[in-house]
Amino acid sequence: MQRLKIFALMTVFLVVVTMQDPWVAEASVKIDFNCTATSVVDGDTFDVIAVNGTHYRIRLADIDAVERGEAGYTEARNYLNGLVFGKTVWLDVDNNYVWDDYGTGTRLVCVAYVNHNSTHLLNVNQALVQGANVEKKNYDNEFNPYTWSLYLPREQAVPEFPVVTILALVAIAMLVLAVFLKRNL
Repeated sequence: MQRLKIFALMTVFLVVVTMQDPWVAEASVKIDFNCTATSVVDGDTFDVIAVNGTHYRIRLADIDAVERGEAGYTEARNYLNGLVFGKTVWLDVDNNYVWDDYGTGTRLVCVAYVNHNSTHLLNVNQALVQGANVEKKNYDNEFNPYTWSLYLPREQAVPEFPVVTILALVAIAMLVLAVFLKRNL
C-alpha cells in the first residue's frame, strides 16, 4: 500500500513538472520551425519551404494588409518581399487554431522572424505595421500584437517542446514506475 502511495505521488509530480515548462522564460517566443520564404503573395501572406521539404502558405497573425487592387497593395507586398524573400524565416505558429479561418483554412497563422543581426531577430509582423500600409488587429488567436517589439533577442527565441512529447514522456515514466512497483510488491 505504501508503494502505491509513492506511485501516486510520483505521477502527480511528473504531471505538475511537465505542465509548468520551467525551461522556457515567460518573455520567450516559442519557435515552432524555421523555413525559407519562396514567394510573397500579398502584404500579409507568403509561401515557404520547410527544412523537411514541406511547402506551407503563411498568413501573418494579427495584421491586415490592403488587398489586390486597393491603394497601398503594391507597397505592402514589396515591403514584405524585401523582409522575407529568399531568407530563413523562424515561425511561431498559433497554438489555438494553427490554420486561418479558425482552424479550417489553408494558411498557417504565424508571427514570423528573420535575421536582423548576430544578437537579434526582426519581428516581421511588427516591421510591416511600422513600415508598410498594414493595420494591426487583435484577432482571436494566442498572440497579442500590442505586446510585440520590433526586435527579439536570439536567446528568447526558443524551440517549442511539443505537448505530445511531454505527455509521451510522462506516460513512459509512469509505465516504468508501474513495472518497478509491480515487481517489488
